[in-house]
Amino acid sequence: MNQRSITDSFKAILSGIGEGRILLTLPGTSYELDLALADSREKIDVPPGKRVRGVINGQALRMHEASAGGRFIEPAAGTPRIVQGTIIDSDVQGNRLLVDIIVPMWMSLEPGQDATEFELGGLVNFYVDSNINFTPVGPGYDHGNSAPIQPE
Repeated sequence: MNQRSITDSFKAILSGIGEGRILLTLPGTSYELDLALADSREKIDVPPGKRVRGVINGQALRMHEASAGGRFIEPAAGTPRIVQGTIIDSDVQGNRLLVDIIVPMWMSLEPGQDATEFELGGLVNFYVDSNINFTPVGPGYDHGNSAPIQPE
């Protein structure tokens, strides 16, 4: 039996970078995400058009269980505002959920909501705080020293 490994990182095409923000195109989709860099001093040494790997972290504004629909990000181009996806992991101590929304995204829950209220595999939707951010990861990178990211 093939078992899927859960990871919180994903690969995307770097479309642009500047002023503490990164523009990513998700391969095989029409999505282009405009995200804040988790560390605005981050040095990303990947030319536009090359792949970069990273992790998305955001703040959900009141998460709701959904009964229909699939995974989506609105708007398709820009900073995500409304998203829907499937819960694939949880961090109960950090009160956050890893949600598969086209790509995996760690979403912190707002005060008054608890990660234990939601089941793995459940479909959820919510608005996202505009400070949703991207942290690059991969070979040649160490979060402690701001070493450049290597293209994949």
